[in-house]
Amino acid sequence: MKSHLLAIMNRLNRLVEGGDPKETYNFEREGEVMLTVSYSPEDQAFSLRYPKQKDASLFDDIDLVAIEIYDMIY
Repeated sequence: MKSHLLAIMNRLNRLVEGGDPKETYNFEREGEVMLTVSYSPEDQAFSLRYPKQKDASLFDDIDLVAIEIYDMIY
């Protein structure tokens, strides 16, 4: 059995390890981008951008980011 949450965590960890604030991941559901995530090493926070909203949400806890992503795409 494959864990969707583990796959999300792996992507988030790659963002942290990469350390490039310009690197992003799009999370999609049925081909539609639900949110875009980036990581700022300076702030040690994740930025979540929703396509229909102008402002980004900031999270400093990787677990909360993973839960938010999971809720959006599953």
